[in-house]
Amino acid sequence: MRVNVAAAIIIQNQHVLISKRPMDKHLGGLWEFPGGKVENNESWLQALAREIKEELNLEIGASEFFKQVDFNYPSQTVCLRFYIVSQFSGTPKGLEGQALNWVSIKDLNQYRFPEANQKIVQLLKNQSVV
Repeated sequence: MRVNVAAAIIIQNQHVLISKRPMDKHLGGLWEFPGGKVENNESWLQALAREIKEELNLEIGASEFFKQVDFNYPSQTVCLRFYIVSQFSGTPKGLEGQALNWVSIKDLNQYRFPEANQKIVQLLKNQSVV
């Protein structure tokens, strides 16, 4: 099974907003870049905007494609498209009960992320995206 996921790297003042996956979900308890599954009737950017509104109550103002990561977990294959979000409106809230944290880019490796996110964490730390 292949799952397409749009994920936001939301940046403000050289910090990135990360959220903690609910314990009852796949890879629960790990930190992630917020986002979610692309539905059949929507584009990647439509999915990104919808998911960020549903999860964080934010409206995306500007985003730029960053990187695509295809990753095989034992139960599924995920295709993650990461977008840098540098403009947004609203104050982030964990609308699904998830913890949120603004983290300095240099400190991202101090958080446990799903394996599929490790490449993104390293890329962010090794280049200037702000």
